[in-house]
Amino acid sequence: MIPVSLDVKKAITEHWYTLPLLVLGVFASGFHAIPLVTVLYFPLLLRYARQHWYTVIIAIILNVVAFWISILGLQDDLYGNGQFQHPGWMLVLTLLASVNLFISLIGDFLASHHNYSIVRVLVFPMLFTGTYLVIFGHLMGLGDSIVYSNHVLTGFPDLVQSATWLGGRPAIDFVLTLFATVVQEFDRSSSDNTNRVFDNNNVNDEEEQQREDEEQILRPKNWLLHPATYYAALVTVLAIFGGALINIRPGSFFQIAYPDHVPETVPVGCVIGPGGIKWQRQFDYDRWMNRTATLADAGAKLVAWSEETAATQSFDDEANLIRKSQALAKEKQIYLAITYNQIIPPDVSENKLVLITPEGEVAINYKKAYPVPFIEPRPPGKREIQYVDTPLFGRISAGICFDFNFPWFIRQASKKNVDLMIESSWTWGPDGTYHGRSNGLRAVENGFTMLRCGSQGLTGVFEPTLNGIFNQHVAAITDSEYLFHLPIQKRRKTLYGYTGDVFGFACFVFGAITIVYLVFYNITKYRRGGQIQV
Repeated sequence: MIPVSLDVKKAITEHWYTLPLLVLGVFASGFHAIPLVTVLYFPLLLRYARQHWYTVIIAIILNVVAFWISILGLQDDLYGNGQFQHPGWMLVLTLLASVNLFISLIGDFLASHHNYSIVRVLVFPMLFTGTYLVIFGHLMGLGDSIVYSNHVLTGFPDLVQSATWLGGRPAIDFVLTLFATVVQEFDRSSSDNTNRVFDNNNVNDEEEQQREDEEQILRPKNWLLHPATYYAALVTVLAIFGGALINIRPGSFFQIAYPDHVPETVPVGCVIGPGGIKWQRQFDYDRWMNRTATLADAGAKLVAWSEETAATQSFDDEANLIRKSQALAKEKQIYLAITYNQIIPPDVSENKLVLITPEGEVAINYKKAYPVPFIEPRPPGKREIQYVDTPLFGRISAGICFDFNFPWFIRQASKKNVDLMIESSWTWGPDGTYHGRSNGLRAVENGFTMLRCGSQGLTGVFEPTLNGIFNQHVAAITDSEYLFHLPIQKRRKTLYGYTGDVFGFACFVFGAITIVYLVFYNITKYRRGGQIQV
């Protein structure tokens, strides 16, 4: 009989990871994530999950609990009901967001016992990247609303800049999770002997010797052949390229003086509406017109409202709001992007943005293409961005809030060569900074400049570079106005603008093919006499 002390020691050795995983998981995701913790979380998660099939299950449970805690406040204050009001819905969202990680951990467990290091290293990042894009983003229709890679935007801007420029959000996911599998290879010498999915006691000496010879050949003989070397080279190239994109502006090389390469700026403004806090003010059109006029008098040539600043309850109300806006835009000679929630029972429910030119003409009449699931039970608008060419700002387009969580939708801006994108937004609870930074990634992916006007969130100018010299952000709440200085610059071309999510879909395809191969590989190996460890 095995002594209890040995059982306890074995349990501690195998499961001491659980508490760190739970604690780190809370700060690797959600609204209080720390960039370096996010990076270190995945290596620890894989280290634990790779031990046995049941540690995969425990790892995903720990992840679900940690993720759930980290986003508990997502719907706080949506209707003024206080903190942590919807734990059940948050658990459902967490389970949906964890599907891709569960699939990835299963695939990684199968791959971790394969002889080829390229399989061990690539399966997890391919599956994680591809299944998130396809399953969570497309099939579930949730875009990139809940994603780990959002937390590394501020911590590793050079890497994020280049990865985004090349392959969008999927490329960031891939580089982030590739680090986790590369780290595991440092311990390969011991894990080869102790953590096998198959117990080869029943395999004859000849087969065992053949297997050992194969592994000796495949195991790197020096550091130059170690996966970490290749990863370090990849990160170095990305950091150099991303650093160049951020720190060398078009026309500034080599040591060109500011007046010769820095573009002129034009004052623009954001009117921040009630943001769900004081709904009655949505019908006080004069309030928002006066705030707009204040910005125009301060020099703003373009003014945008945050999402659902106004509201209309009839077609007459809508016509009246647009007439007032047209008159103001013409009087002040500004571009004016108004937003309103149009609800006309029983058939009409729309979230709209209308852009009016200084001539008083309606240039864009846009209906939100991606209403927030469950929060906005209304039909989506046409999933096509509109644009207008202007003599001052170049080509202008616009979208509303959750639309910017769908990179493949906003990528139309690249196809249509948009220079300036307007985003009207409204967030709630603790989500403002998280959502603003995530949406700001669309500017990097597509190379446009973005004016984001959001209540209870980040408001301001987002450049095509994460640390751009014209980036200007304010944490806005409600019922206010802000003036910014927008650079007049053409769209910067990006590889992602041409290829879209090809990289992400390729990860999904190759990941799916590999996991099918691994299932057959392990079945074949089992039939040859191996026994699955439990």
